[in-house]
Amino acid sequence: MNKDHEKMMADLHRMLESQDFKSEKDMKKFLDGILGKPIPSMPAEALTPEERAQDLVFEAYDLEFPEGKEKIKEALDLDPDCIEAYEYLGSAESSPEIAMVFFEKGISIGEKKFEGKHLKENIGHFWGLRETRPYMRCLQFQSECLYAIGKTEECIRILEKMIKLNPNDNQGIRGRLMLYLIEAGQYEKYVKYDTQFKGEKSAFSLFNSALYAYKTGGICASSNKKLREATKFNKFVLPKLLNREFPTGLPDHYGLGDENEAIIYLFYAYPIWYSTKGAIEWLKNQKNSSSFPG
Repeated sequence: MNKDHEKMMADLHRMLESQDFKSEKDMKKFLDGILGKPIPSMPAEALTPEERAQDLVFEAYDLEFPEGKEKIKEALDLDPDCIEAYEYLGSAESSPEIAMVFFEKGISIGEKKFEGKHLKENIGHFWGLRETRPYMRCLQFQSECLYAIGKTEECIRILEKMIKLNPNDNQGIRGRLMLYLIEAGQYEKYVKYDTQFKGEKSAFSLFNSALYAYKTGGICASSNKKLREATKFNKFVLPKLLNREFPTGLPDHYGLGDENEAIIYLFYAYPIWYSTKGAIEWLKNQKNSSSFPG
């Protein structure tokens, strides 16, 4: 969770709800008046128990875990259905099996909160709604835990659900989804999402495309061409992959085509390339060919 951003959005939402706007013009005038200014927090006595619980979770992120955990207990006393609290507890665990218990609880609460009419009216916009973001984050973290313990099929189902709830994929999980579909041999679904996100250029999309072409067509003009295109877009992926530079962590930021993007891609893709029969030999041979970029 980007705690500072989420806290700011919560404060802004609460401030807007406290106003009695007569028209959109009034709301725009109000927003123009606070543009560029710090968003003040509402006094605790003006908040609902659910809102106070959310603020306690925000506070927990600024503390060491033992103190933060006490804040989470307070939050759950106020609101037993505080999804953010279970997101915090899951994120604090190093064991995916234990973390999953907390994420599953957050997901279960979200399923109950957002089913029925809410789901029907807002499907497709679940990242655009502030109240559904903690649920979406729990889904993402749960998918990572499932993959880490070898439950790829279950991971795929969650990622597909996330795309259905938010086709714009603001969380950026489509690259992982398509990578895992290739690994699982679910090629029809890979083509479906490749079509949905057609035209995207990133290390994920281009190197996934090369891997798909190799797995479905072997060494051929198409797979060789796609590999060249991918390597031309991000020159850092292939050397790191062939030199067995397995990333141990994820960078805080990246740019398209830069080294950090390569690290993020390989963090997820490295074992899949190495488990694909003949793929590494193909990469080595292509890299050493005279027609290869660089």
